[in-house]
Amino acid sequence: MQWRYSAWANINRKGHSNSLHAHPGAFWSGVYWVDDGGREHNPELGGELEFIDPRGITPALLNPALRMRIAGCLAAGYASTVTPSSGTLLMFPSWLMHAVRRYEGNRPRISVAFNFAI
Repeated sequence: MQWRYSAWANINRKGHSNSLHAHPGAFWSGVYWVDDGGREHNPELGGELEFIDPRGITPALLNPALRMRIAGCLAAGYASTVTPSSGTLLMFPSWLMHAVRRYEGNRPRISVAFNFAI
């Protein structure tokens, strides 16, 4: 089995975001935050990576009180966010829908994203 990969740099400036998307044709995707743009010291700057529960809102409709009781686990039917932090590497399945929330910092936020495919 031979893995193929692709990678690209993202430079997010004030007001930038990324719409909800997935990475078709890949198996694993990831991001490495080179510089969080000061987000680590000022949570108000935004720019969180948001993952959408692949089941949609169905679990919440069936039982509005349903929540997974595992710390750091997705809430049923909702979204979960990851805060950018310089030097952090995060990998996730490529089919998982995700977006980047609006970033409001004055310094550029730099990350490298990548995909692995066969």
